Amino acid sequence: MQRNREQTIYLGIDVGGTKIQGAYLERGQPRLTAQVATPTSDYETFLAALQRIVEEVCPAGKTLAGLSIGLPGTVTKERVTWVPNLPFLNGRDLAGHLSSCLGIPVELANDAQLALLGETWRGAAQAYQNAILVSVGTGVGGALMLGGKIVRGMHGGAGAFGWLNLDWRETAHGEHGYVERHASGSALNNLARQLDPSLNSHQLIARARAGEQASLTIVQHFASLLGAACASIASILDPEALIIAGGLCEAFDLLAPALQAQMHALASPGVRELPILPALLGKDAAAYGALRAAMPPRIHWT
Repeated sequence: MQRNREQTIYLGIDVGGTKIQGAYLERGQPRLTAQVATPTSDYETFLAALQRIVEEVCPAGKTLAGLSIGLPGTVTKERVTWVPNLPFLNGRDLAGHLSSCLGIPVELANDAQLALLGETWRGAAQAYQNAILVSVGTGVGGALMLGGKIVRGMHGGAGAFGWLNLDWRETAHGEHGYVERHASGSALNNLARQLDPSLNSHQLIARARAGEQASLTIVQHFASLLGAACASIASILDPEALIIAGGLCEAFDLLAPALQAQMHALASPGVRELPILPALLGKDAAAYGALRAAMPPRIHWT
């Protein structure tokens, strides 16, 4: 029997290091849920938070037809391998647990890969078949699309650009790569705290945008390091465009000059003029991508 389309809902959930954002399709239109803080205490509390989002968007009388969840780490379609900010998820059959509770298939994916999927669906990557996305939020992630397909990778972690090493002399860290340690939102927050008076990253960006020199110097240094990473990534993968996503996408106007300068200075000749674009869906790109993954027709990954 054919489902009543007005009663059928598809849902995508983006789990970030600090917040969870859902996107759902109702009557043909994508909508966003309210953001909630990411539970960091234990697995049961985390599961309960996801189930509350499902209940919010799919009350009695409506049918949840598809659910996809993005996570900031390495995942297969069913199981969590490694999520550094939420270690209680590691090894969990998260898709299986939710599927048993909800009675529908549930699929997992890396959040940056879903962000690129969202941008190919409704954002900055719609015109491209080969694109890179660098997601700069609590950590640094990424994704690549080749021939119109998002690359998942053998272990689900393709595009983990936070692990790019720009200084082999620095002592390695088992949970966070070099670029993530130095060019993530968390790293920018640490730099902002060293100012007098101490700031957070949001205050730092606001002051830099207003022209305050100390804040502007920090942001430019940060953007130059991120730009060096982007130049290396683009030189290796030779895409049509590079998209900056994640929470710091909102500071793209401040980051763009240094990103482009580093691309000109450090990238291989073929990509020095590569378009560097902000994610049109901003920090919501992964939620939209998770929604698209939950909808028919099914996404073909590679």
